[in-house]
Amino acid sequence: MKSLTRVELDALLRVARLRSESDYLMFKLAFYHGLRISEVLSLSAENIVGGCLIIQRLKGSKRTIQPLPADDREAIEKLAANGGPFFTICRKTAWLHMKEYAAEAGVPAFKAHPHVLKHTCGKLGLLGGMTLPELQTRLGHKSGSSTMVYLQTDDEQASKAFAAAVGA
Repeated sequence: MKSLTRVELDALLRVARLRSESDYLMFKLAFYHGLRISEVLSLSAENIVGGCLIIQRLKGSKRTIQPLPADDREAIEKLAANGGPFFTICRKTAWLHMKEYAAEAGVPAFKAHPHVLKHTCGKLGLLGGMTLPELQTRLGHKSGSSTMVYLQTDDEQASKAFAAAVGA
């Protein structure tokens, strides 16, 4: 499972914001709420109620209700006030933008896809101290086994741990 580091995430969001406020909000919502790109692209005013994002997840996942990110709440509520879908691009365009912004941000190409934002939500949440049940709820997983994937380590983490363990 590939995820971005906090530094990579911040760099990606910074580039996206410089290039397109809409793309920045799309990627920020995908990360902050652990959404699939199709879920983000389906968002509209009906999903915003009382400062919260309410969404029925895809692929058999649960419905979640989560507060909007405080620093972007006003911009997101402005999208909702405009009516219609928040984002008018297709999945392929979102992928192309992600790839372009990731390259500019110095994010490795193997991490340059929108689903990495959902994984980043899960991984950073876990590293930040969330319990597995909390993470399961945040990501809308019906099954705890879906959430267990975030316990896996990647090559970079294993290499750092090994270097620390042997003093290299």
